[in-house]
Amino acid sequence: MSRRLAYGCAIGCAGQLVALIILCGAIGILAGSCAIAAAPVPSPAPIGDIPPAYLVLYEQAAERFGIQWQVLAGVGRVETDHGRGDANCAPNAAGARGPMQFEPATFAEAARMAGISSPNICDPADAIFAAAALLAHDGAPANWQAALLAYNLDPAYPDEVMTWANSYAVSVQVIWPLAGSITQGFGPTSLTLEPPLVYQGKYYPHFHAGIDIAAPVGTPVRAISGGRVVVAGTDSSGAVVVEIEHLPDVISLYGHLEDPPAVKVGDVVVTGQVVGRVGVTGITTGPHLHFAIYDAGVPIDPLAVLPPKG
Repeated sequence: MSRRLAYGCAIGCAGQLVALIILCGAIGILAGSCAIAAAPVPSPAPIGDIPPAYLVLYEQAAERFGIQWQVLAGVGRVETDHGRGDANCAPNAAGARGPMQFEPATFAEAARMAGISSPNICDPADAIFAAAALLAHDGAPANWQAALLAYNLDPAYPDEVMTWANSYAVSVQVIWPLAGSITQGFGPTSLTLEPPLVYQGKYYPHFHAGIDIAAPVGTPVRAISGGRVVVAGTDSSGAVVVEIEHLPDVISLYGHLEDPPAVKVGDVVVTGQVVGRVGVTGITTGPHLHFAIYDAGVPIDPLAVLPPKG
């Protein structure tokens, strides 16, 4: 199955670069690069240490307000260890409360910025979205130093938050969408079901723009990295397809899924989240996942992006 057609690819269109792009997308291109400027880069902190509900909220709030979720998570880690340090939502010595440690008046204003009706300072969803709105209002992501100092006047606070943000950032990885044998590789093929394609300046009458991974019907299919769902439904061939945008124009595609997929358009997904299950929808010779990666509409060999199998 090949859904997207694209013509041409600049010489040197490399999978390794796209892997970096996807990783940078997953970490939000922090402060303009894959690491946060002026902050030390520690050993990776396990993202698994972030409660799953909090991780989803960080990603969703960051997506909405155009900031990096790792920095938002860094705020949550420094303030209350993602809610663990404020289980009773009791005021601290300065009167701040909740998982993101707001003073009531500041929370009310931040919640207004976030468009939250009837906000609850102790509710992680309200607190995290309010924090994202406030940080964006105060200069993030263009000036994280100023935004974080406005959030907490302690001069050491921005570096402390950014250290955690970097730690979360460098722990992000691209993963395989599922385990299984590759039954068809990427590139020119004699299989007449595959459409023609001009790839790297050469015309091919039949070209497979992804890889096929055999697996039993119902096998969970997972997002290779974080991003936003831009397609979730049935294509013109009858195949159920999910597409995730990791950065503008950088997309991973998951095809021949069971109907319905596990996500919908607009959902923000995290690495490893189930987006669907292997099916036999569309034109297929048996149950498998068609997996593809596109950079500005041009297919990239997924094996150049996915980590080596151990």
